[in-house]
Amino acid sequence: MHVVIVAGSSLAGELDAYLFNDADLVVAVDAGAEALTRVGLTPDVLIGDMDSISVATRLMMEARGVEVVLLETAKDETDTEAALRLAVDRGGEAVTVYGALGGPRLDHLMGNLMLLASPWLEGVGVRMVDEQHEAFLVGGDVIFGGREGDIVSLLPLTPEVAAVRTIGLRYPLNGETLFRAATRGVSNAMTGPEARVTHGEGVLLLIHYRGR
Repeated sequence: MHVVIVAGSSLAGELDAYLFNDADLVVAVDAGAEALTRVGLTPDVLIGDMDSISVATRLMMEARGVEVVLLETAKDETDTEAALRLAVDRGGEAVTVYGALGGPRLDHLMGNLMLLASPWLEGVGVRMVDEQHEAFLVGGDVIFGGREGDIVSLLPLTPEVAAVRTIGLRYPLNGETLFRAATRGVSNAMTGPEARVTHGEGVLLLIHYRGR
């Protein structure tokens, strides 16, 4: 089951409706509903404390029969984390999140990326995507597509990640250990349309930058 989440952070550009063609469930987080309505789409679920969505859009969602999950303003998790938990509870096996990498808040950006290492997301393929980036955990072995010259950075979320190997990157890694408090894995580049990363023990974040 593929769940698409549109988070409340600002998006640099408009969403494209085709991005939702294979979605089994679409979840809007607060003002994420505004981004969806601008391209003529209606979410299945609206979740959040409703602090960034207009009254008019919220009323429109309710009139269209959208399931509304109202969260408290004072809580122990962000609205985006709550949306991810909902996606998992509803059976999501693959989750794509738009709008989680932008906005004015660096703390939200960092918090969203750190969420990828949550134990309750183990076995769920989560990608956080914006107009120029995608971020996801390697999970031991991943093959991904792109273009020659795309920037790829590998960032440990644990103190170290062992036995990192790459194929299809300009500066190959051949079993090295990457450390969280170092930048060894930053700013590699794809040499063709496909690359592969594998690793041993540890949690490794991959950030793929498609901008030029």
